[in-house]
Amino acid sequence: MKLYLVRHGEPSYTPCTQRGLIGQGRDLSALNEDGIAQMDLCSEKLLNSGAQVIFSSPYTRALQSAAIIAKHTGLTTKVIHDLHEWIPDLTFQYKTYQELKLLYQDFELNHGNYPNDERMFTEYTRWESLSDLRRRVKNALMPLCDHYESVIVVAHGMVIQTLHYQEKVDFGEILELDFDKDYQQPEWRF
Repeated sequence: MKLYLVRHGEPSYTPCTQRGLIGQGRDLSALNEDGIAQMDLCSEKLLNSGAQVIFSSPYTRALQSAAIIAKHTGLTTKVIHDLHEWIPDLTFQYKTYQELKLLYQDFELNHGNYPNDERMFTEYTRWESLSDLRRRVKNALMPLCDHYESVIVVAHGMVIQTLHYQEKVDFGEILELDFDKDYQQPEWRF
C-alpha cells in the first residue's frame, strides 16, 4: 500500500494557553493562518496522487488539515484514533510548553525507552516509549493493507518519523512510503 504521509499544518496554541488547558487539552489547538496556507499548498500536490481515502489523527490540527485536503481532493476522511501524536505525559497533566520540552528531552536522553524497561513516573519520565509508539502506529495502519492501494495519512511529526525517519518533518510536508505487512520500521536516530 502506498502511503502519503502528511504532517498537519502549523497550529496556534494561544487559544488553549489563554484558557489554561493542560495535557491533552492543548491538542484542541487549530491551525493558524500559515498552517491553513500550508495545507492548501499540500492539497495541490496531492491532487493526482491516486489516493483512495484520507486517514487522520483525531487531534484538531490534524483533522483540520485533513478537512482542507478533502475539500481540494474530494476524498473521504476517516479518523483512526491510534494515529494521534506521541504522548509526552501519560498522566495527561503537563501544563506548559517548557514542561513538554523537558519531557521530550528525557525521552531523548533515554533513547525513547525506559531504563531497564521499567515504566516509572518521575518528574520528567512519564512519556510514551518509542516501542509503544511504534507498535501503536504500525497496528493502526496494518488493517488498511487489505483494503486500499493508496491512502493519505494526516498525522504528527513523531508518528511520521516512526514510519519514515528523518530528523525533522516540516508542517505540511508530504513523505511517500510503500507499506505492507512485512514493513520494517526505520532506525530512530537520537
